[in-house]
Amino acid sequence: MSTSQLILELSLIVTMLLVTGYYLFRTYEASDSVSKRSQKILTGLLGAFMVMAGTVKFFDPFTTMFTQQIALSELPFPTLSRWAGQLGEITAGALLMVLMVVSHRLSTRTNDILITASTLLTTAIMIVAVYVHLLPSVPAEVLPLQSKPPVMTLIILGLAWLNAYLYQRNRS
Repeated sequence: MSTSQLILELSLIVTMLLVTGYYLFRTYEASDSVSKRSQKILTGLLGAFMVMAGTVKFFDPFTTMFTQQIALSELPFPTLSRWAGQLGEITAGALLMVLMVVSHRLSTRTNDILITASTLLTTAIMIVAVYVHLLPSVPAEVLPLQSKPPVMTLIILGLAWLNAYLYQRNRS
């Protein structure tokens, strides 16, 4: 991993944390339970991460790596797969960010739809990502964090499911 790539990744992560922290600070309520606070934090971090992960794939070296992943994995309709992956991540993240910022102004039904849509979209994206990671034809050099085991992918998937669970639990 080059120094410029490392600096780019770190700056994106710091930006993501600052934006998320700002909105979490604005929506902090002392009366929230620990579970509710945890769900708010998780929603914000997942949303920011997904938007960031989809957005960086428009810039090199990430766009080249992502294109290589799709080509080497032989996913159908490579151009469509590339756009679906990028825009899917951005959309899932944007839905979570909307939930984090204005959920108190939306109806319960709208909030339910947003959390369900973002969780289903994230699940679909992460299942495809696990598939790509596990293919022998896809080398670690073209994968995120240049790691062959899909550790980060499974963590994101687990966090998305935990977020949906906490949302449902806090809704009752």
